[in-house]
Amino acid sequence: MSIDSAVSIAWDVLKWVVVPIKRQFGYVISSKSYANGLQEEVQKLANESQRVHILAEGARNNLRGFYSDFTQWQVSTEKALEEARDVSGKFEGASKSCCRGTLPDPVCRYQFSRKAKEKMEALRKLTQKCSEFRELNDISFSLPAPGNVTARTPDRREGKEVMQSTTATASASSASTAIKDDGVFESRAQVIRDIMDALADNNNSAVGVYGAGGVGKSTLLVDAVIRLREEKSFDWVAKANVSENPDIKTIQGEIAHALGLSDITNEDIVSVRANFLCDRLKAEEKKNKKVLIILDNLWKGLDLKSVGIPCGHDNKVIGCKLLLTSRYRDVLRTKMGCDKDFRLGELEEEEARRLFESYVGDKVRDEEFKSLVEEALHKCAGLPFLIVLMAKVFRRAGLSECKNALRQMKLSKNEGIGEVTNGMLQLSYNNLKDSEKSLLALCVAYGTSKPSFENLVRYAVGWGLFQEDDNIEEARESLRSGIRALQDSSLLLEDENAYGFKIHDLVSEFVASVASRDHPLLVLKEKDKLLVEWSKDKLKSCRAICFPYVDMKELPKGLDCPEMRIFLLFTNNETLKVPDSYFNSMRKLMVLHLSRVRLGRSPSPFQSLEGLHTLCLDGCLLDDVAMIGELKRLHILSFVNSNIQRLPKEIGQLVQLKLLDLDNCSRLEIIEPGVLESLMNLEELYMKNSFDRWNAVEQIPPTNARLIELNKLKNLYTLHVSIVDPSVLPKDLNVEKLTKYQIRIGDVPWRRIRNGSSILELTLDPISNILQKGCIQTLLGKPDDLFLDRLNGIEQTICLLSQEGFSKLKHLQVKNSSSVHYVLQSPSHMEFKMLESLLLDNLINLEKICNNHISSNSFSALKIVQVENWDKMEVLFPLSLLRELPQLEEIRVGKCHLMREIVEVDDYGKVELRNLRVLELRDLPNIKKFVTDGTAPSSSTSNDQVGPQIAFFNGQQVAFPSLETLHIWSMDSIETIWDNQVVAESFHRLKSLNVYRCNKLVNIVPSYILGWLKSLESLEVGSCDSLEVVFKLQPLSPLDGHPIAQVICDDGGEEGLVVVFNQLQYMELDGLTGLRCFSSSKCTLMFPLLEDVIVNGCPSMKFFSERPIKAPKLERVQVSTEAWFWEENLNITIQNMFKEMATVAGVKLMRLFEFPELIEKWHGELISLKPSWQLESLVVDRCPSFTNAIPSRLMLVLNKMNTLQVHDCESLEEVFNLEGLEGVQSTRVLPSL
Repeated sequence: MSIDSAVSIAWDVLKWVVVPIKRQFGYVISSKSYANGLQEEVQKLANESQRVHILAEGARNNLRGFYSDFTQWQVSTEKALEEARDVSGKFEGASKSCCRGTLPDPVCRYQFSRKAKEKMEALRKLTQKCSEFRELNDISFSLPAPGNVTARTPDRREGKEVMQSTTATASASSASTAIKDDGVFESRAQVIRDIMDALADNNNSAVGVYGAGGVGKSTLLVDAVIRLREEKSFDWVAKANVSENPDIKTIQGEIAHALGLSDITNEDIVSVRANFLCDRLKAEEKKNKKVLIILDNLWKGLDLKSVGIPCGHDNKVIGCKLLLTSRYRDVLRTKMGCDKDFRLGELEEEEARRLFESYVGDKVRDEEFKSLVEEALHKCAGLPFLIVLMAKVFRRAGLSECKNALRQMKLSKNEGIGEVTNGMLQLSYNNLKDSEKSLLALCVAYGTSKPSFENLVRYAVGWGLFQEDDNIEEARESLRSGIRALQDSSLLLEDENAYGFKIHDLVSEFVASVASRDHPLLVLKEKDKLLVEWSKDKLKSCRAICFPYVDMKELPKGLDCPEMRIFLLFTNNETLKVPDSYFNSMRKLMVLHLSRVRLGRSPSPFQSLEGLHTLCLDGCLLDDVAMIGELKRLHILSFVNSNIQRLPKEIGQLVQLKLLDLDNCSRLEIIEPGVLESLMNLEELYMKNSFDRWNAVEQIPPTNARLIELNKLKNLYTLHVSIVDPSVLPKDLNVEKLTKYQIRIGDVPWRRIRNGSSILELTLDPISNILQKGCIQTLLGKPDDLFLDRLNGIEQTICLLSQEGFSKLKHLQVKNSSSVHYVLQSPSHMEFKMLESLLLDNLINLEKICNNHISSNSFSALKIVQVENWDKMEVLFPLSLLRELPQLEEIRVGKCHLMREIVEVDDYGKVELRNLRVLELRDLPNIKKFVTDGTAPSSSTSNDQVGPQIAFFNGQQVAFPSLETLHIWSMDSIETIWDNQVVAESFHRLKSLNVYRCNKLVNIVPSYILGWLKSLESLEVGSCDSLEVVFKLQPLSPLDGHPIAQVICDDGGEEGLVVVFNQLQYMELDGLTGLRCFSSSKCTLMFPLLEDVIVNGCPSMKFFSERPIKAPKLERVQVSTEAWFWEENLNITIQNMFKEMATVAGVKLMRLFEFPELIEKWHGELISLKPSWQLESLVVDRCPSFTNAIPSRLMLVLNKMNTLQVHDCESLEEVFNLEGLEGVQSTRVLPSL
């Protein structure tokens, strides 16, 4: 044998012997490393679990079912985290020494490290699995429609690229100024107080307000809703406008939107939507949630069941409460079963005067106007609607014009309010231009109080209302101007919703009756009154007719309307058919809108409509659309939401067409070649969520439409289009002419929040050269909203992507792009001077936002910065960059594991973030301080720890004068949040403080910051393992600059210090295993507004405060989603919270070790055992004295328990004790487990 062979064999033997020994020895010497690694993996999985928990709540809100792999992941995660924390807790034991303290115990360390490694691998797998759960459809599915028992559970979607959208949520109370009694007229304030009292009475389920039109019922509701939300009287408040012609689908949508029931939009059938909404409201009732539904403007009884509001056979609401308004008391009492109703009368004389003066100003004090003001107020009869209308006339008119206006209104003693109203409206109407009168008639003809702006554009163009305008966009601007003019005359009202305006009922009635001599129109109210109320002569002169969601099985017969110009039919009855000859008498028809009706193949019902300009067939069932090609004078054609599958060559004959809308035509698969290029006058083309099967330019002969056809449309300036396959995009596509567009290229997520009128979204293929195409380069320089995904291997700097720069860009979102190192590279001529929001996600190689100093214009308009999943960046902003962001309102940072500070000081001076309202920091394990300047750390000394603590908000460099929301999540390096060096101007406006999973914190608010938190309304603290007290209050004195501290005297005359939390309304303490109390100071605590307190999973909390507590509005403490408890006061409540089993019976999730007093009673005579507990998940652990986990007596009440975990019970002999169950049927015991 050679020497080399011997050496080789010896080396192999050595590897077999030494390597395993080295591995085993590594377990001993690296136990601390394993402990840190285990804690890190626990934190990662806990963060992901929290994220998915929020996603699951959204699924529950939408009544969705969960996939089995997700529920299994939840159970496995909960078990794995619990076991990993137990192992981590044994590290101290593994650190024990042997040999009289001279050496570590190798056996303990070895055993610990082996277990830690095993748990780390399990946690990593669960964390990796969680990365698949990004949106609702990844974890849940829409349940079958009620009654559809055969529907199968849908398969999981695989491989779908999903992006999380971020929404900023603000509390309802912050949306508007608080309404106090002295901020509302006393006559209204009293009615609001009556409403509040009636709704608070458990005997009342429906409360109503009635009064004349124009008296202010809807305005009163706005004030009442503000008050309800301020006082948090209900968990959910939903409001819908019913109107004279109720659209059930719209009402359902408004209620569902308020409840967060977004999945209802996926259903079109009204009855299915009703069942969906009903199930959600019943689910809220089961959870003891209080829901208020407000139905405004009822003209007649509304069938609650058809909407989806739970009710009895008598239409009496069940399980929630209603607040209703109507002109008619009989509707409230007889039709809707109101338990209480209140009349809203006219304003008192002085109130009317104050309202009038608020619009007119100082003019009312002029001597020459005084008598006219008195006369005007007399004629307005206390109706706010009329007072405002007349006040606007006075505000813009001179003396002679005011006199003339009053002269036209003659009021006799016998004249009723209706005549007064018509007189006032006639006055305003007479002052309108002819075009404004026509526009008002068009708004009324729409048949609803809130017309769609875009539909009005299409009707106005078809009617020829804006003939002087050259294109549709100019007509759109003319419509905006006309609406503003009508609002200035108070004939249209401003509205906060997407439409921006609404029509008062009084105006609709006036225009439809008194003013209809200019534009005769008919808005159908009752299906059986059309021919009765309207004579044949009137029908012959009628120019506009609307059927606004009137319940009809068939269209009225025998309509002879030769002067008809506008015909609108809105229905949810898909069985309604339009007879072939129905429009034969309407040969002058210019606008036709049919919604959700069925149209046959031939003959065409449109064959006689040669002058038709606008045709909208939204949501219709269309067998064949080739017949539409005969309508050669069409300007507007819409197939929105229809079932159209093919756009035939005949459509290419519509050479005068200016707008084609194919939005949401999800079945459209074929557009015949040449059709689009034939529409030579087309200005606007909409194809969102529609056709995307474009042929490439090279395909010959083409079998489908090609994008190159759009080059022949010289007038096209608006384009919404999806291009799934980037390879079909022509190099020379002419996009220079586009002024408005939404272009999606690649697999772009639909759930993204979009802003602006020019939107470009790109998801790139790594091997694609699409960015070099001329049309893309042109588009990159034009959008106000840009989304970029997978920019791998293209450019290191975002600003270099566009040769033209980003001068117009307002919103930029970039994700999943490993090649990006910078957003802006200096020196560069590129600037983002218009940019308002910057969202960066999973840019793993991003080093800095800017690689050097920038000009003052580069980010001067930036308001929102959101970054997530940065693997390399250590600093978000250098101080010099932060100084150039004067408009910054929101900073959100998450999952940047190497980031060591938010701001790095690179120059001198202080920065005041005067507009910053929101600061959210999440999963930043290495950050200790907000600002780092390289000098000695700012610190505060704690009596509970040795040595100084580094404060997160340290130093004087950055001030936060406007900050309202502060969220700090999963930041284990933070030792304390504030020190005594806080900038004096900071945190005075802070309203919401949320601290979660910060395991080094021993307190949240130290005494020296307390005086700055005078505006705090909400406090949430959770899962901070080391936290001992929430407020660490050292001896305070109001003389030391603590305005929150006050000196008071008790009943015996002895002085004491009270700390007043004047604005705090909501407090949640959750999963704080080390928390001893809220405050351990010797001060009395006062909470004048506190109403909601949640305390859950705080086993060490023995009392709330050592001193007395005054919380006059607090009546209960919530211990779970469904359970509350109260006993005398807050201190006694905390002390005795789980002594009564009636409270525990409502808890869904319980870890038994958190409740030591409950452990003592577990096998004894439990108090107040209910027939069935709500408990679904139970963890029995750390109970060394238990010989069994579940006694037989408990097994009879745990009907809903589906998950049971038992561990670390040293004396356990059996899980279930079956003694006493011999005579009990098996089906009654633990049926859900």
